[in-house]
Amino acid sequence: MHKMTCTLLLLFTVFVCGRTQSLPDAARLSKMSPSELAAYRQLMLKQASSRARQLAAQYDRKIDATVLPDFEAKLPVKDLKRLSLIPPVAPSAAELSAAVRLSIRQLESLTPAPIVQEVRAMTAKQDGAGLQGAAVGQWLNNNPIQALLLSMEAALRSPSEATAWNNLAAMYNMAGLQHKSIPILQRWLQEEPGNAMLLNNMGQAYLGLGDISRARQYLLNCLSVDELNPEANHSMAVIASFEGQIDEAMNYFEKELQIATRRSTLGQIRKMGRSVNLAAIRRSRSDIPHRDLFTEIGLDKFRIPDLPTNCDQTDEWKAKKDALMKSLSAEYWFWKKAAALTEEERRQDGRRVPGLYADLADELLHEHGSEYAPLLGLIRKEDVAPLDGMVRNYWNKLAQAACPQPPLDPGGGEQLIKAYARKCCDLHKPIVDAYMDEHNAYITNRLNLTLANWKSYINGCVDIAQLDPTNAAKKSVYGVVGEYFGFLISTLQTSVAEEPPPGECMIRMSTATADEIITAKHDIDLDCPGWLKLKYDLAPFTLKADCSKFSVEGGEGLLAGYEKNFKTGVCTLSAGVGEKANFQNLVKANMKQMVYISFDNNNQLTDLGLKGSSQVGTDIGGLEGGYSLGLHSGFNAAVNGKGILKSFVNLSTQ
Repeated sequence: MHKMTCTLLLLFTVFVCGRTQSLPDAARLSKMSPSELAAYRQLMLKQASSRARQLAAQYDRKIDATVLPDFEAKLPVKDLKRLSLIPPVAPSAAELSAAVRLSIRQLESLTPAPIVQEVRAMTAKQDGAGLQGAAVGQWLNNNPIQALLLSMEAALRSPSEATAWNNLAAMYNMAGLQHKSIPILQRWLQEEPGNAMLLNNMGQAYLGLGDISRARQYLLNCLSVDELNPEANHSMAVIASFEGQIDEAMNYFEKELQIATRRSTLGQIRKMGRSVNLAAIRRSRSDIPHRDLFTEIGLDKFRIPDLPTNCDQTDEWKAKKDALMKSLSAEYWFWKKAAALTEEERRQDGRRVPGLYADLADELLHEHGSEYAPLLGLIRKEDVAPLDGMVRNYWNKLAQAACPQPPLDPGGGEQLIKAYARKCCDLHKPIVDAYMDEHNAYITNRLNLTLANWKSYINGCVDIAQLDPTNAAKKSVYGVVGEYFGFLISTLQTSVAEEPPPGECMIRMSTATADEIITAKHDIDLDCPGWLKLKYDLAPFTLKADCSKFSVEGGEGLLAGYEKNFKTGVCTLSAGVGEKANFQNLVKANMKQMVYISFDNNNQLTDLGLKGSSQVGTDIGGLEGGYSLGLHSGFNAAVNGKGILKSFVNLSTQ
């Protein structure tokens, strides 16, 4: 198992299994002072690290000590004994080969016979290049003895190849045998004085032996040749941090992070009280390809149509939106389903050895998500106030824009009512259009910015996931794509102003025609001769007629009526219910409630609605009133009195 994974699992075991034995009760914690809590925290971290080391030894697992809670990096003490073993001059090739053969015999004498036989079998089957690869593989699989034996044999088989000897020197360094590494590097730096790999390994060897001055000299020489060498930058950062040069240390760490990411490096940065944006550092590298995967997988095809700028465009916009919503919903559920890890995929990831860039991918995804989290929402905190102001201003303007009312005299007919509705439309529609234009222009600007952020975010997620393409990494990208479609759906549903035209604008009449009708009504008012006003009660029906209209209405319980307006040509059919009441011959009441529908001379529907009337009569007077509520004509009501009640009504309205 990968050493990082082992370390985290061991720490988890420590905290979970040891919790009931180590944690004091809540009452004790609540009484601790800040300094006591800090000391207690350090004690718990120390106990957790100690327990992790015990478990690692018990289960023969190698752990990365740099991720333990109590780990503190320290510069090595100068090892004078081993430094004295280094030859003052570079050895010859023959002397190096003899020293390596001696080391092989010494190591084999201390190694169990099965391991020696295993290595000899491997060396018999492979050439020098194959042995170099096998040595690296054995080291990564936590088999240091096999790795050293294979690497020494690879160097002997390639006596004139600098890479084979440099790899052996690096392996000596990692095994704590720096005094054996330095003679090799001395010999090869005579041949290749500008070789950055050799210079770096020489610097690492002297650093391991505690000779900081010589280590700095070789590491700086390495960086003069290879500015972004991750190992040299890391070691120079560690040296600078221990000397209190924090800014200099950060400079070296940031150069290291452009090439490689280690949790130990990030941990040291945090311990220095600093932070670093890995995603930004990686984007700064011009040699790292950044593909437009957002476009390659077709996400740019799902475009939100241009938002409507006035209420006349609302119906067309809604039709486009409804069609797009079906596609977006299908995509959302597809990607959400694809993002779910199956049990088999979990098992596959569990059996998989973490890749070389596993830690880098984890850190980059964390940094990438933190950077983009506040950029992926359409409405920010600072957008709430202006958008809320637009809405309040819109409704205030509508409320203040009082429509002109038609006269109560019904002689004007349906056309006059329509004319006034047209004028009301002319008053309200510009307010609706102005609001939609302002609101949707604001949303469009925010949408363009946010869509660009989503594109960069998804491209980054895919790019990072490719560093360590586990099933979990792939599924996380699928989940992000699903969230993108969820964003589009939410935007369409909640963020667009899509006001319909005001109800008065349903009238099919031009403003010019409306003006002509209203002017004619104001200028011409013909009186109807009294002899043309008729009313006959032909129980159960009543017939009425005058210069403008005639009507027939009546029935018992269930009522029906017909009215023809001579001036407008409008015919009205009505049906409903009525009821009469007589209270001890003192008060008589008559109430009607009817549904009506009107047609013009071309049999086109002009209005639909409710109307009603009521009459109350006594010996000293009475009241009669009526109302109508039409789809096009709106609401109208009137009350008239008779006798004493007529005077009371007139007085109360003054």
